[in-house]
Amino acid sequence: MTGLRRFTLTAGLAAAILAAGAPAYADSSRCTSDSGCAGKATFASYGEVFTVYDQKADGHSAALLYWLPDGVGPIYVWNHSGNGTSVKADLELPEGSWVTYRVCLGEYGTKQIIASTCGATITDYA
Repeated sequence: MTGLRRFTLTAGLAAAILAAGAPAYADSSRCTSDSGCAGKATFASYGEVFTVYDQKADGHSAALLYWLPDGVGPIYVWNHSGNGTSVKADLELPEGSWVTYRVCLGEYGTKQIIASTCGATITDYA
């Protein structure tokens, strides 16, 4: 095999291995269980940032509940600023680690979650 063909084959193999070993990134979002999506959260994998939206003037706060791989959780991020607002939470997660979350409505003053409003959980990756 000539030097040029060996280099091309080696470079191609290295690129394939690097591509296969790269972690998958997926941005995701979830809403509360109501059909109007009164509360919503998005997760941006790159940078590990949650954004919690209050999307309905219903007197309730939007609440994000999330769990980490080390068993910590739920951790709460409240958006109590009212309809049409958003709150960001910047996490520091090791690349490739997971975070599981769901969105609910609640009463910020008493820190009470309204369980019947909680949407489905989802797991995403940093």
